[in-house]
Amino acid sequence: LKGLQFLHTRTPPIIHRDLKCDNIFITGPTGSVKIGDLGLATLMRTSFAKRRPLTARPTGTPEFMAPEMYEERYDESVDVYAFGMCMLEMGTSEYPYS
Repeated sequence: LKGLQFLHTRTPPIIHRDLKCDNIFITGPTGSVKIGDLGLATLMRTSFAKRRPLTARPTGTPEFMAPEMYEERYDESVDVYAFGMCMLEMGTSEYPYS
């Protein structure tokens, strides 16, 4: 969650948009956790009442995407939803919604 906090507290906030277990890495002997594959990440605009990402089209891995991603009006919370899907996959050893 520290990695998401780092991304979400930038100015403007960064939304990963494709967080999934395949994009979470554990490094060497220290076991540090890193978030990778920022290829679909986008910056958040802050001028709207309901903020809209600079690139609003839905992108990512459908099984990990929050419903609001399909409505194309979302904020950083979609990454928190995806993190929850990662916890579900780790806890059940099953891909979400498979």
